[in-house]
Amino acid sequence: MEGNNQVAQRVAVIMSVYKSDNSIDLGEAIQSILNQCFAEIDLFIYRDGCVPLKIDDILDMYNVNSNVFIFKNDINRGLAYALNGLIDEVVGCNKYKFIARMDSDDVSRSQRVSKQVAYLNEHTEVDVCGTSCREFGASYALQEKHLPISHDELLNFSITRCPFIHPSVMFRTTVFKDGNRYPTDTKFTEDMALWFELLRKGYKFGNLNEILIDYHLNENTIERRKGWGKALSEVRIRTSNMFALKQFSFKNVALIYSRFVFHLMPSFLVKIAYKKAR
Repeated sequence: MEGNNQVAQRVAVIMSVYKSDNSIDLGEAIQSILNQCFAEIDLFIYRDGCVPLKIDDILDMYNVNSNVFIFKNDINRGLAYALNGLIDEVVGCNKYKFIARMDSDDVSRSQRVSKQVAYLNEHTEVDVCGTSCREFGASYALQEKHLPISHDELLNFSITRCPFIHPSVMFRTTVFKDGNRYPTDTKFTEDMALWFELLRKGYKFGNLNEILIDYHLNENTIERRKGWGKALSEVRIRTSNMFALKQFSFKNVALIYSRFVFHLMPSFLVKIAYKKAR
């Protein structure tokens, strides 16, 4: 990376906004990035489709900030498309060492970016770094959610669970300069599809065991994950990746096929499981 040391360490944060977002939450999410103690940050926001006037007002208010870049599309194309568009913009600038994710209803704590940059500078073998979080906004929210921290642990963990809290993640920009993007044709969530793709290609994962983001849950999230079709699709994908990544074990097989129970049991039981078994 050319340029002085400040430019070499510069971070681009990417965030997508769409019509169902809350304008107050959006303002708090944006402000939490602008209030980071790490100064060399730019925020890239993609408006994915037409949004209520209150959301456009928030975007217009921050559009005058020299560290905020807003891109708008009147057609809703989905999160993967939005993030890929922002990644293309960031990579094209050729001045960012790291790309961090952020959602429009979460809050990054003030030291989040600085601690992730320090972690990636210290652990030069790691390509993607997440953090722990505090959940809020739903009856099954956890005050602390921690995930495995080493690559080997995360490799095995990913066969049955998501290895990252998606909006907490920071990538080396080289991951995307290599041509990787969020899959847009997957039956899985776009983030989990990307994690599997990166693992198959040999990229290294790590997590900071520290709460650096407040993660907003929705009481209705569980409903969107229910159903036989989603259960079958998830089991097939996880099974194929278990073999592709050489992580076969009877424990993993049992945990993968338990996803049928998770997707089909009543919502109130799923919420209890989320609260007690994560």
